[in-house]
Amino acid sequence: MPRARVPTVVLCSAPGTLHGVDARLREAGVRLIRLTSVEPRPVDPRHWLGIAARAPTPDTLVVTSRVAVEAGVRPWHRATGRFPRGLEVWAVGPGTATALRSAGLRRVRRPPALGAEAIARALARPSPRWVLHFRSDRAGPRLPRLLRRQGHRVIDLVVYHIGPPPRWTSASRRQLLRADLLVVTSPSGLSSLDQQLGRRAFTRLSRAAPLVVLGERSRRAARRHGFRRVSVAPSTAPYRFSRYLLRELDDARS
Repeated sequence: MPRARVPTVVLCSAPGTLHGVDARLREAGVRLIRLTSVEPRPVDPRHWLGIAARAPTPDTLVVTSRVAVEAGVRPWHRATGRFPRGLEVWAVGPGTATALRSAGLRRVRRPPALGAEAIARALARPSPRWVLHFRSDRAGPRLPRLLRRQGHRVIDLVVYHIGPPPRWTSASRRQLLRADLLVVTSPSGLSSLDQQLGRRAFTRLSRAAPLVVLGERSRRAARRHGFRRVSVAPSTAPYRFSRYLLRELDDARS
């Protein structure tokens, strides 16, 4: 009797994203294949530390990725020698929150949902704040704009660039096209996917593959790229995210 095919999830992300889901999916009998879709490259801190030093002392810090912790928060802390007293710290998800705590920031808050809009809603309050925001060049100014519309003053600093990863092997591309479920963590990852596969294969994938993304910005990007079956994960916490993927995988295979 032939052995049943192992269900496969392909995760396209920056290295190390969603750390912790691998073992949970493996325990559930699911094969997870990781493909690097973007390569973060830190900006030399000398290019932006002067801007941060000349700005008023922030009372709020907003960080939307683990890479921004390494490329922004840690160099800023080394240059200043301390974090401002009473600094209110916001992370976009649990992985970023963990990285912030490892950098010495113990009281880290997270909005109830993922994405820039969720952080903006969490910071909607009558008293204006001085917000320090570390981001990539691809993240764009959407979150700073939302915060400024609420009356906050924002120190918006690009601390890392997003570059293309090495070319995927033909075997990796075949695994991707045969996946039962696809996970892409950012709009940049979706653009990289298009470039890696080529227009014909990407179009075929977007028409057929069930896709899971993180946040509304990625959902809108997926729709623009032509994906027809898109869902947004409610959390990036390993347990909740794994359970969500397993439900989506069941739906995709039924």
